[in-house]
Amino acid sequence: MKCLFKILISMCTVLLLTVQMSLFTSCNDDLAADSYYTFTGEMMSDFLKNREDFSLFKRIVERAGEMDFLSSRGSRTFYPAVNSGVESFLKERGYASVEDLPVELCDTLVKACLVDNSIKYTYNFSETEQINNELDLPLIIVTNGDTVDANGMTLSVINRRSAIINELKNDSVDNGVVHPVDRVLIPNTSLGSSLLDDNHDEFTIYYEALSRTGLLDSLIHYRDDSYEIRKENYPEFKTGIHSGGVFNENDQGYEYHAKRPDHRYQGFTLLIVPDEVLYEKYSDRFNANMTLDQKVDALYDLAVEKYKDNAAANIFGLNEVDPDDSEGRTYKEKYWNKESLTSRYNPLNMFLSYHILDRLFASTAKLINCWGTNTAYANPTEWISTLLDYSTIKLERVYATVDKQVEHPAGYYINHSTATEYNSYDRVRGAYLTQPDAENFSLNVSYFYLDDVVAYDQTMRNNVMNTRVRVDFYTLWPELTSNDIRLCGNPTQAYGSHDNDENGGENGGFNYYIPPGYMKNCTFSENTIFFVQRPKVPWWNWGGDEINILGTSYDVTFPLPDVPPGTYELRLGYPGMLDRGIAQVYVDGIPQGIPIDMRYRADDSRVGGLYNGTTGFRNSEESSSGIYTSEQLEENARTMKNNGYYSGPKSIFTGNDGTDAPRYSPNSCTLMYNNAYTFRRKICDVEVKPHTDHKIRIRSVFTQGNRGCFILDYMELVPISICGAGGIGEDVY
Repeated sequence: MKCLFKILISMCTVLLLTVQMSLFTSCNDDLAADSYYTFTGEMMSDFLKNREDFSLFKRIVERAGEMDFLSSRGSRTFYPAVNSGVESFLKERGYASVEDLPVELCDTLVKACLVDNSIKYTYNFSETEQINNELDLPLIIVTNGDTVDANGMTLSVINRRSAIINELKNDSVDNGVVHPVDRVLIPNTSLGSSLLDDNHDEFTIYYEALSRTGLLDSLIHYRDDSYEIRKENYPEFKTGIHSGGVFNENDQGYEYHAKRPDHRYQGFTLLIVPDEVLYEKYSDRFNANMTLDQKVDALYDLAVEKYKDNAAANIFGLNEVDPDDSEGRTYKEKYWNKESLTSRYNPLNMFLSYHILDRLFASTAKLINCWGTNTAYANPTEWISTLLDYSTIKLERVYATVDKQVEHPAGYYINHSTATEYNSYDRVRGAYLTQPDAENFSLNVSYFYLDDVVAYDQTMRNNVMNTRVRVDFYTLWPELTSNDIRLCGNPTQAYGSHDNDENGGENGGFNYYIPPGYMKNCTFSENTIFFVQRPKVPWWNWGGDEINILGTSYDVTFPLPDVPPGTYELRLGYPGMLDRGIAQVYVDGIPQGIPIDMRYRADDSRVGGLYNGTTGFRNSEESSSGIYTSEQLEENARTMKNNGYYSGPKSIFTGNDGTDAPRYSPNSCTLMYNNAYTFRRKICDVEVKPHTDHKIRIRSVFTQGNRGCFILDYMELVPISICGAGGIGEDVY
């Protein structure tokens, strides 16, 4: 959380300045030019004018009327195409010359290759980078070594189309950096159905099934135009937000500016199984010689197999009587047939709906927040809702340190489960996720390939989800992902002046405030400040990000994540600080215990934790600087549990090892387990009922004027069979 402890303030300030000078530039247009680049006397406009190989793109810029903009001060990234790339584009589109291009298209092409407020050199790129251009569309930059130039050097490829030219990249100009590309960047402005229509040669079975169920036609939502009007009721920026960071009475805490979301986009991510995979893995059901009708029928039969059990019928309300049916039939009796594919109660419709996530992941870059997960102990994991009501899907990056049997170490899997005591050591491989060779995203839809089908079936519910389900609050609301609010900016950039001005941080990193009604599954009053922090890995929270609830009388209600029916222990993980607030938590309208006071830490007598100062190692058997034995800490864990608390997990760390990669280093990072400020509080035992929505409400009972925020970092839902009396028991990870 924003809990950089006092003793490291000066050290971190030096580190921040060093990182800023050596790796990045400021994004503040008011800074002197030589504070973020060595002065070259050349703007982006001059770059084009002074190099003959960009004469054609220069003309595109001139016809778009954007040359003055490229001459203006700022800190941008520019991806102009060389002349040969422009010539290829003209030939593709049937234009004789640049002069034949419509002015509107010229404007689009210029904005497609410009990134505002986002400077990054290619030597800082991770394998997959995702940033938005000035059309607010993603640029997916892949640098994985699979594509090389004539000299054998690795190429960075943008949107699977344009390669950054190695000999010309990283060219600093006075208002940014230029990365010339070999082909013109063409924005994909189609909607989802058009994207799939153009690219479904490898998945004809899924495509036809999506069409027949009507799900293909439902992928039309893109931008909420009503928000374009409503947003004018709220200022573009809120200033003077104080969300904590106070350790003693002399601390002033941190102050932020928060940006209002520019738009309210909606999106979808499809997980598609190609035909060849079905032929290979389900050869008893599918083969290439079948007619398309037979293939869709076979997929229907597979769906019936996945959802035919009585538990599924209860979860999805299949046994309830349809009130509109004159014969008094249940939904299952009425819609489980091949003539009712468009009903959401139909098994094929249910099967495919589970393969559609309710948000847009344009690339794997933001599929999972890998920051802050110690992969010696756990895999980075997200639990995401789908278009199948009352269901959840598990996204996981699987490492061999956790699962020695994994075929693709550090690969992305769906509904995977490592062999543990919680699943009787019955490992579930799940489905391996890959990105198609074709462009896989449009304005509102992306798709990825799986090497097996997935379902919210008995294996998923009883095996994969019989575990401690740890949910990052950022993943509860699809709007935060679809609008590039989640994981925006550079997580290694610590708190600084960019957090309290209107220019944002590196790589488009803004702090946001959410207006009421913006997130469909969250309600709060007008005097509530729903403050969404950009990720900062030095902060004491999971993944570097958190949500702060502020206001003189905040009151927020949102849904509990979907988990299989049963009884669970509900917990909140957060960092306690002196200037936090106190709030009453309700589940389904019923107050749960006494209000949560976030102003004390885990070594307070009310918690009873044994800690080695603030962030020192606790276990003397794991570190020479530790002061407690394993037996003492195990006994202390029982004491804390009796008081309604748990220490922070060992699998979560804060800080980074001095690189752009989310790696744990004991010298520069802190495990939450060792941090006296980061711990978990039990809220209550909650009975999750089938086919039922459960709600959490958080209502303030104490604030400190503008301060006193309530932290939403992560929650846990743990089956009582694990953490309850006589249960299997939990590890400390």
